[in-house]
Amino acid sequence: MNRPLHLFLFHGLGADGDDLAPISDLITERVPLTDYHWAVHRPDAPVSPVSLNGGMPMPSWFDLIADNGSIDVDRDSLAGITADLQQEIADQVGDDPYILGGFSQGGVLTARLALTLPRPPLAAIMLSTWLAAPEQIAKPTDGRNPAVFIGHGTHDPLVPVHAASKLNAFLQDCGLSNITERHYPVEHGILPNELDDISAWLGDTLARSSS
Repeated sequence: MNRPLHLFLFHGLGADGDDLAPISDLITERVPLTDYHWAVHRPDAPVSPVSLNGGMPMPSWFDLIADNGSIDVDRDSLAGITADLQQEIADQVGDDPYILGGFSQGGVLTARLALTLPRPPLAAIMLSTWLAAPEQIAKPTDGRNPAVFIGHGTHDPLVPVHAASKLNAFLQDCGLSNITERHYPVEHGILPNELDDISAWLGDTLARSSS
């Protein structure tokens, strides 16, 4: 049997792994593999109090804090979940290839993991997300350059669209040059044509990586 190509998708605040099933379903249906088979992972975030929401417990990868009218992250919880996921992913994939993706909070994790995991992913998908606590991220020195897709809504009231360009610039400063950034007329969500673009982009990316 051929080896697995792992796809990890990390959901946003208050959701669960099933929230991103449309993405994984579309990718596995539209992006055929010859030398590998898809192994999909959509983990659920732990339930914990979220300061931004008055301490209400909900699925959350890390704590969010109101800071002078803006939203900040709790550095300790963000660093802790990043370390936990680094170990979980390494244990699950071994030497197999893998792809990362995430929405909002999950996109924050995707960016950090793509830059800090000892073995980089083939590709990373970052949707409606932002650059959080960049001072915690050691810029890679191993020449890694995974393909990156950044998608963001132009009407997003929670994470303004300029966050996409800021994230893009940071990734480029870390040496990543194969970045596709696209904007869509949506708020904090994902449109069907965005899913179409993701599956087409990933198909092209995997075709180039195997040639």
